[in-house]
Amino acid sequence: MDSNIPVKKELLIWAYNRSVEREKLHKKFKFLDKWLVGEKQPTFKQLNDFAAATATPLGYFFLLEPPVEVLPIPHYRTLEDVGNERVSPDLMETLHIMQRRQDFMRDYYEQYVGTELEFVGSYEGSNSSLLAKSILALLEIDQGWANRYRTFHDALRFLITKCEEKRITVMQNGIVGLNTHRALNVAEFRGFVLVDNMAPLIFINAADTKSAQIFTLVHEIAHILIGSSAVVEASPINAQSADVERLCNAAAAEMLCPGKLFLSKWQIHYPDGAAYETLSGIFKVSPIVIGRRALELKCIDKEEFMAFYNYYLEKLKNEQLRPRRTGGEFYNTTISRLGRNFTNAVIYQAVTGNIQYTEAFKLTGLRNKTFNNLVSLVRERGV
Repeated sequence: MDSNIPVKKELLIWAYNRSVEREKLHKKFKFLDKWLVGEKQPTFKQLNDFAAATATPLGYFFLLEPPVEVLPIPHYRTLEDVGNERVSPDLMETLHIMQRRQDFMRDYYEQYVGTELEFVGSYEGSNSSLLAKSILALLEIDQGWANRYRTFHDALRFLITKCEEKRITVMQNGIVGLNTHRALNVAEFRGFVLVDNMAPLIFINAADTKSAQIFTLVHEIAHILIGSSAVVEASPINAQSADVERLCNAAAAEMLCPGKLFLSKWQIHYPDGAAYETLSGIFKVSPIVIGRRALELKCIDKEEFMAFYNYYLEKLKNEQLRPRRTGGEFYNTTISRLGRNFTNAVIYQAVTGNIQYTEAFKLTGLRNKTFNNLVSLVRERGV
């Protein structure tokens, strides 16, 4: 029979408090209340299951005291969330995964390229319009770029490709690693950026809508130009608690919906009665962003904006009740999650013997067979 393990109640309480699904914990572990007050101890199997349920490394339960987990980069929140400092284990683990991958890319570029990126931290002003122009110049695109793409997915893919051409690693995922049971919470963060002069990295929460992912990506590029790493809730709607966030939000809105071009399109389509949806397709942002820009540029008043805003939120709620398509081709999804630059770099280093295959497995999260299949696919398609 499995014997009880002497675990300090403080460690169990710490793991319990960091969980985002406490109600499920009580249903799964019938003696949880007694564990938390020290009246009863879990067996090793129960402790192992509890560690998995709380996304806590098993070894943490054998420490003398709970570890202090602090995000290594600022977490900018909306004004209403200021003071809520709790960070989920899903965000923390995702950030650590991305740091390891960035370390690899930094070493890779130092070995094969050697030069730092001059655009990182190059913008020192506070003018959002100038920052928006800097983003366009960096990506070498014009203001009308978005209307040339039929879908939001195509537009996002185009922007990611432009980033990769500039040596900015972009990764997308809606779950922690490959764990489909640990979905990332959009309400906690939409993305983050790890600024580095050699290998900047942007992570996008793929659980978000495509239009929101586009806004997040541009917002994060602004952070790179400023030279400021951050976990963010990139949104042009919510009031931000930091000057740098307000600047990046404003720059992203201007880059995606340039004022003069927006006004000309608004004047053409507003009489049609579907300006929000039409301009959403033209600029590849959500209709809410279109409404916000219309308000900022004094095309509509606050009353009209709020009326549309409430209508659209209700529409979104109804759409979210519909079943969503799941799945997708595994290896295409994997390349999208990892980014093409990172995928190619890991494969090259592995097949040339510069890193062990076991290290490649750790970096990608793939097993032996799936990694080898990925190598074959990349060679076949020339990804």
